Amino acid sequence: MGKAERWFVYALVYLFLSGLVAHLVPSIYPFTRYTTDLFLLMVNGTLLYFLFQKNQDSKLWWWAAITYLGTFTLEALGVATGKVFGEYHYGETMFLQLFEVPLVIALNWTVLILAVNNLMSKLTTHPLLLATLSGIFIASYDYFIEPVAIRLDYWQWEYGVIPLQNYLAWAVIALIFSLLLHFWKIRFRSPLLNIYLVVQFIYFILLNLLL
Repeated sequence: MGKAERWFVYALVYLFLSGLVAHLVPSIYPFTRYTTDLFLLMVNGTLLYFLFQKNQDSKLWWWAAITYLGTFTLEALGVATGKVFGEYHYGETMFLQLFEVPLVIALNWTVLILAVNNLMSKLTTHPLLLATLSGIFIASYDYFIEPVAIRLDYWQWEYGVIPLQNYLAWAVIALIFSLLLHFWKIRFRSPLLNIYLVVQFIYFILLNLLL
């Protein structure tokens, strides 16, 4: 890991700790809606940059673009119809939106799919099994995200009930884009992805406990 990547790890930990404090301190919390989009863009955008620099695979650009557009389109269809994930809508915490979907949310899912595949590759190299495990992991991960996201008004479900359809949909979506990642034999692995995943997971666990 190079010097720039080490500094990114320090910044990553600092930003998530700052985000934790910002969500827990009442006097600061009202300002978080003005920083959430920038926070997610900085973290995910910088991480993607380091992945491209390390792996030097132009196909990663194409995969990231397709995955971003694919997940954003599914989110837009989901919000408009309720047929993909269930009936839900986004709040104003992430306020830069198109078709009532935050522009940064698909970027977060794109990087999360990469991070989960990077972690699951420690268990197997078989493409189908790897993609399946990644889909299951992301659905499970979303289970921990949902309570925090609802409390912070990232999004809200109709009648306050999270449908099983939501978890099944994300498992399938992650499986499909994971298969594309391995079908194209894209180079994307980096220890930064594991660090990102662990730090973000701890962040949501702490918010679950402290909010």
